[in-house]
Amino acid sequence: MRSNTRTILDLRGGMSARSDVTHRSRRVVGPLLATIGLLGVAAEGHIIPPEKLHPVTAAYRECTFVLNLVPVGWDLVQRNTAVIGDYLTRLDAALGERFRQRCQAAMAPLNEADGADPRRTRDSVRRAVFEISTRAVARALLHRVELAVDQVPDRIAAGRHLKEARELFRAFDDALVHMDPAGYREVGSAFLAAAHAMGSDGLLALGGAPFDEVSFRDQLGRVARYVRHNYGDSFRAGPETRLLPRPTASRTYDADAHVPSGLPPGANINKQIPRPRQILNMVARGVNELDTPLIALGDMAFDSAFIFGEPARSLSISCNTCHNKSITNPQFFVPGLSARPGGIDVSSSFFAPHANNANFDPLDIPDLRGIRFTAPYGRNGRFASLREFTRNVIVNEFNGPEPDPLLLDGIIAYMNEFDFLTNPQLAPDGRLTPTASPAARRGETIFHQPFENMGGRSCASCHVPSNHFLDGRRHDIGSVNGYEPSSRDRALDTPTLLSARYTAPYFHDGRLPTLRAVNEWFNDRYGLGLTNNQLGDLTAYVETVSGGVDAYEDTVQYLDAELEEFSFFLSAYEFLQDKKKPRLAEMTFQTIAIELRNHKWELQDLAYLSVMDELAGHMDEATVASLAGNLAEVARQIRAYRALFAKNVENLK
Repeated sequence: MRSNTRTILDLRGGMSARSDVTHRSRRVVGPLLATIGLLGVAAEGHIIPPEKLHPVTAAYRECTFVLNLVPVGWDLVQRNTAVIGDYLTRLDAALGERFRQRCQAAMAPLNEADGADPRRTRDSVRRAVFEISTRAVARALLHRVELAVDQVPDRIAAGRHLKEARELFRAFDDALVHMDPAGYREVGSAFLAAAHAMGSDGLLALGGAPFDEVSFRDQLGRVARYVRHNYGDSFRAGPETRLLPRPTASRTYDADAHVPSGLPPGANINKQIPRPRQILNMVARGVNELDTPLIALGDMAFDSAFIFGEPARSLSISCNTCHNKSITNPQFFVPGLSARPGGIDVSSSFFAPHANNANFDPLDIPDLRGIRFTAPYGRNGRFASLREFTRNVIVNEFNGPEPDPLLLDGIIAYMNEFDFLTNPQLAPDGRLTPTASPAARRGETIFHQPFENMGGRSCASCHVPSNHFLDGRRHDIGSVNGYEPSSRDRALDTPTLLSARYTAPYFHDGRLPTLRAVNEWFNDRYGLGLTNNQLGDLTAYVETVSGGVDAYEDTVQYLDAELEEFSFFLSAYEFLQDKKKPRLAEMTFQTIAIELRNHKWELQDLAYLSVMDELAGHMDEATVASLAGNLAEVARQIRAYRALFAKNVENLK
């Protein structure tokens, strides 16, 4: 292949200069983009079902993930080692008991106030628990292999143990496929050959094959040797900071292999269905989105994992993952990083090690509706400006490169269009209209009532109705535990009540499931003396002011809307060309290409899959042409994309 020397976009490490751009032939677009890292984000479906794993495999992977976090979630470690221990006990009671004792002994130093260095103690404990757990899973696997061999020639019984052994081996294979691909293939082929060696009964006594006992034992012997040599009693965690089941005894082990960071079993980063309805102010006013290129750039960036660093980028996490259509994602959950669905510890060691505060302090994902009205930003109001807050999210929460100022301008312009839900039961000054229920109107009186136990303040003192139900200040309401009894680190930003009916759970950490529970908390905390009926009225009021019209879209078919949005993304190209921002144009092309591949399986008529692939191909080619500095070819590919989309738009649904 020919090559040209040009400046290209290295999306894995931010925006930097590299060379050796491969010639832009259609035949080499895929390999080229994979080489330079532009396809680093996995092309996954819109809704990804959870991976089905053996309980021990899932427990081991989650335990390993948590042991690699700072701080370590020891409660999750104990929960997962208990799963492993219970399984071992069912195999062999003595084996299970030894495992439990070893885990308890390994974690004992965590409870000893002996003046030891906490960091060194944590590291030694997590390594010990990881080693014990790895050996235990290996022992369970070997036990299943032994049982399978013992059951020969009983095909059904042997097959059951063989299946369990293979499922247990999956505890290691997500790391092995990178660190020892040759060994991984060897074990995989041995499992496959063992299954084949069991033969079959055939159909109506025809076509059957006998159980090849010699081959079966031989193949499982290969599996056992690999597992025993690499994960047996001699297994050690090694000096590396990141704990992984490294097969150091294998002749084909690659110590320098890169193992991508993945999410543990139980993680859910899917967007919610039905999708929340997003209101963009300029669209609601009748503006043609194609006439707003800066907002189009911001919309693209909001949906693009490329603005972040690793591991968020490779995990396809974007702003839209947590704030789906600018709203909240109530099901977002990552074990070890979330206390409950809808929350995440954004100052953790996983997404941005350099910005880790070493505390497990997950926050409820905030709603971004009306964000231009809700300063200051951050749950504790630590950022005065939306721009400063957004830059911090990119760089210090998700490890991204310093954003191009124009990109940041676009994101802010886009977010400033987010509006609250329309609510005909609220007047412009925040008072209820006559359409509100009698209960809500009684609740409004309670909302404005001064309470002696709140220093003569009312609910409306902080949630000011005429100011979008907030006061722009921070208050200590008693919902945060300080570092000591008289510390002053407990104040939180006052949240708006507008549109809040659809953003459960509540409080900064999402501890309260309903608005009624919030009212009950204040009643109990401050001794307000509200009766059950009064609490009902107050809840009716809060639910009324926090409601709105058409909170969710009335369909589960979103492909046509997504494709229209991708055209909106692409409308920023001429603007970026005029501003001489090829890197941002390339990000736009590749974000569209990846989104097309992500969403193509949502087609109602799969006969048009090739059209989706061709559209993505035009974006790939536009990227390569831009990298080579061939603006005429970029323009040609964009014209081809737009023409193909216009020709097929009625069928791409």
